[in-house]
Amino acid sequence: MSYQLDKDLDLNKNISNIVAEELQGCLTALDTLDIHEAIHDIRKRLKKIRALARIVRDELGDEKYNEINIFFRDLGREISDFRDLTAHLETIALLNERYGKHIYVNFLSTIHKQIEKERDTMEKELRESKFFSEHLVDKLKQAQKKLLTWPVHNNDIQIILPSIKRVYKRGKKALKKSYKNPTKENFHEWRKRVKYLWYQTLLLQDTWPQFFETLELELHELADFLGNDHDLMVFQLKVNSGDIDIKDPQQLELMNAIINQYSKKLRDNAKTKGELIYAESPADFTKRIGSYTEINWN
Repeated sequence: MSYQLDKDLDLNKNISNIVAEELQGCLTALDTLDIHEAIHDIRKRLKKIRALARIVRDELGDEKYNEINIFFRDLGREISDFRDLTAHLETIALLNERYGKHIYVNFLSTIHKQIEKERDTMEKELRESKFFSEHLVDKLKQAQKKLLTWPVHNNDIQIILPSIKRVYKRGKKALKKSYKNPTKENFHEWRKRVKYLWYQTLLLQDTWPQFFETLELELHELADFLGNDHDLMVFQLKVNSGDIDIKDPQQLELMNAIINQYSKKLRDNAKTKGELIYAESPADFTKRIGSYTEINWN
């Protein structure tokens, strides 16, 4: 079963099936993938589970929703530092692909080696503490036992509409705030709102595949613009923190200039895409989604 609601199943069964699949996917990733790929895969699956809880938040109730959300949020945070180091290496690869022809050969390689060494050290420490083989596995199995069955008893697909309206409204607001006050924090907040809406469109693809697949692709591209920008900003903090040994001040100055230029390009692309996606009022967008689900689910 893919990450989408099946209109031929009860909503409760849909929820249980998707959570079960995502949790099993996390465990399978630890068994079968390179550890860096596995951690990336697990982070994405944990976010998908949180997004699933969010779309039925009103049915779950605040107490149960908060329990679920906090559990998976905190579990994701436990692996975030390790994942960030891999994200730094991926950002270096992006910068090299974009600017490699215009900078000297070893400009990025020395930074890459330092971060790779830091990641290897952290991986060794985590393996020695049995973080991957025991702690993470135990947490995931705990989730399977305690959080698999969620109290979603109303089978009316319309119960998701309040969440869709909130997510769309907050995303629209975050878009405006980001360009009025373009801080790293504001863009990161908008990115989160975009990803929530993206996951919701993934869940609803069975409602009207042609429409939701198109919307999903647009949201995915917007999320990528904002995700790459966020990775750049986090990498820039790392480079300027003193953790990385950059002896030549001109190298650091050029690095910041490259990052800022690429960030501007990504944010310009995101602005155009975002204004198209958030062109409607939250009420009109929700009404439209509600009409599609009512036609095809009931």
